[in-house]
Amino acid sequence: MSDMNGKKSIFFNNYCRKMNISFLCFDFRGHGKSSGNFTDFGIGDWFSDLKSLLKYLNINQSILVGSSMGGWVAMLYALNYPKKVSKLIGIAPAPDFTKELIWKSLNSKEKQKIKSNKIVTKKVSNSFSYSYSPKLFINSKNFFIKDIKKKYNGQTIFFHGGQDLSVPYNYNDRFYKNSTFLNLTNITVKNADHSMSDKLSLNSIIKYF
Repeated sequence: MSDMNGKKSIFFNNYCRKMNISFLCFDFRGHGKSSGNFTDFGIGDWFSDLKSLLKYLNINQSILVGSSMGGWVAMLYALNYPKKVSKLIGIAPAPDFTKELIWKSLNSKEKQKIKSNKIVTKKVSNSFSYSYSPKLFINSKNFFIKDIKKKYNGQTIFFHGGQDLSVPYNYNDRFYKNSTFLNLTNITVKNADHSMSDKLSLNSIIKYF
């Protein structure tokens, strides 16, 4: 799971320092160095984290970058506060993933477990597993991008990895068919995985900073 001490964040931080660009990075609650357990929160909580931090720091204009789940949160912010986002960059962004990706991947037994207020753990590799709680689904259902009627007119760039096994590289092509993000460009890096932490991906992303 990405955090502010990950390869992407460190790379972006170093680049911004070199180019004299202000850089702010943080961990949502339940992630990285922030307090709490991932299973106690949902998209609504993490959206609140972003809003509260930018308000506290009095940041009224930014290039907003979000990776995976963070991409969903960044999209929410851009749609709700479009004048405060000069550019939106999503790295394998996963809007509505609780419904469109996770829920659809669960079998009937796992879905029933969630409905019974229990946590489902899914192994994604030999060294890592995801834990999905009822709170994740309940706290996220009122924040689906597909249900928001607002629009973001600023430049929007979504990067995807051709080898991404979590978020299909064509997942956000649906936004070509509506006017949610009017100035959208989708870029696929053929051999990149979900993290998009490879050298080609990172150097492609910073071109839009």
